[in-house]
Amino acid sequence: MSAPDPDDLERRLTELFQQRAATITQVRQFDAGPGDGRRKPAGLEPGRDRWRWQHLGVLAAAAAVFVAVAATIVAIQASRPRPAPPLGTSTATPTASSAPTNATPTPTPTNASCWVEAPASWLQAITAGAFRGDNDLNTVVSANGGTGDYLVTQGNAPTDQTSQIYADLELALYHDTRGNVIYTAQGSKDFVQADPTGAISAGWVTFAVVSPQNSADYPYRYQVMLYQRGTGTLRTLAGGADQPNPERKLVRGAPVIAAGKVYWLASVDNHPETTTLESWDLSRNSAAASRNAADATGLVGYGSGVAVMYESVSESSAITATLRNGAGVPLTKAQLDATTGGSNFGFDGTSKLSWLRYDGDSASYSVLIVGGTGVSTEPLSHAADRAAGTLLGISAAVFPFVAAVVHNVDGLVDLRTGTPVAFPIGTIVQAVVGDSVVFGTDSHNSGQAFGSAGLSLVPLSALPAAHC
Repeated sequence: MSAPDPDDLERRLTELFQQRAATITQVRQFDAGPGDGRRKPAGLEPGRDRWRWQHLGVLAAAAAVFVAVAATIVAIQASRPRPAPPLGTSTATPTASSAPTNATPTPTPTNASCWVEAPASWLQAITAGAFRGDNDLNTVVSANGGTGDYLVTQGNAPTDQTSQIYADLELALYHDTRGNVIYTAQGSKDFVQADPTGAISAGWVTFAVVSPQNSADYPYRYQVMLYQRGTGTLRTLAGGADQPNPERKLVRGAPVIAAGKVYWLASVDNHPETTTLESWDLSRNSAAASRNAADATGLVGYGSGVAVMYESVSESSAITATLRNGAGVPLTKAQLDATTGGSNFGFDGTSKLSWLRYDGDSASYSVLIVGGTGVSTEPLSHAADRAAGTLLGISAAVFPFVAAVVHNVDGLVDLRTGTPVAFPIGTIVQAVVGDSVVFGTDSHNSGQAFGSAGLSLVPLSALPAAHC
């Protein structure tokens, strides 16, 4: 029997993944298999595990319970040589605390075969800023550079690894190195979904809790949650653990805070054509009218507004995204057109919405100023060395770093110089938070779960630009 064609396998699995990811309501038990509990430098294992469990934009929120398909797709991709799109540089160094201007980062091309190990000064700064997480597996799932806050899921390895991802799951809101638990999972199979850059505002935090259907005794349920920072109160905006769900409503992706409201997508059962844009008015403390958003797959929040994302999968397995104005301050037609085909959308917390775009063997990095009219887009060079190229992950593209797999280990691309930087095993970049960066230390797998035993908050001033 001839070997299966990787392209065909990937295409079929990606189509299946896209069809199931946003609407999955039932998960079968799976065998986690043996593991040594640490990250491996060989192949693309570090990037694959991180790709599996970091927030995957729209598709990943529900896909956390569909890991078998996702992991298989990435394994197929990693099994064949391919050029990975590198990222470019910027001569500007904007931070989330900068006043909104029309200045944007200006990436310049770089050669992906040029890479360095993390500079000694970086590692010293990461060591100096290290602090232990409350649990064994800690992962930053959202950050707001404008407020300097970030959300961390905190969990431990479950006893039953065939049907659980985490045990003792909590969600904590951090400022600097101080964290406050704002949610503790009520069920053993609950999973938290938070938008990577749209879950936190100065007064509120929003997220979804999903418990996939395991059997007739464990039906699908969801809750859209809102935490009020001033009072420390947590309430449910939609769904609920014990509420009947005769309409068989599903939450699609993570909610976002934008333009004074909480927005989320919901659909009836597994029918994307029934998708609606739901919202909760924070000033009136009441639900607003639903709006039609048929076939929408996700939301992109940018502070004063929100865009609705629509995704499709081509025969070549490429996922193409288009944005449409949803609510609040609209993007111009030219800006919307420029986002077509974009991915890794991220908001810096003040004024800049940024994203990446892949086109065959090339990539580009774009930035727009919310409320402005233009878009800054710069092409990024091709990967010259397929064996030592840079494989970009799916984390939000927030200047000046983008997480990546570099020379087969976890790392990042320094957009200030376009230099790919590889970290020692166990160290990863978790999120850019204004003028600081959160790293994970002692990062490892435990069954199907992944996280960092420790975190480190490092000021950007302690991370001078890396050069080949």
